[in-house]
Amino acid sequence: MKKLLMLLVLMMPLVVLAETFDEMLQGVDGQAHRRFENGVIVELNYVTRTIQVSGYDYQISPAFGENTTDISLYGTSAGSLELLSVGMKVEMEYFELGHARLAMAIKELDPNLEVEF
Repeated sequence: MKKLLMLLVLMMPLVVLAETFDEMLQGVDGQAHRRFENGVIVELNYVTRTIQVSGYDYQISPAFGENTTDISLYGTSAGSLELLSVGMKVEMEYFELGHARLAMAIKELDPNLEVEF
């Protein structure tokens, strides 16, 4: 019984995050513009599906669903959050809300390109 309870507690953030990302995305009004920012990945959190790029935290969508974050590695159109790593240079496409940045696309950039931390 304790193992089942512990499993449920560990799985809860994944369910909450999936609802939270979709709810935040629904809150984006028609006037909102997509923004772009280049930077370097400083931190990745696979459990909360967040990524820190040059000092800013971005919420990443769940892996499956209607509104997923488009992730692509350099030289290809394919990718996933798990294939990104700290130190990669990326272009973030996002919506900025008052309390969060919702990542709509993450594109790995040429490793030789200079970007600010």
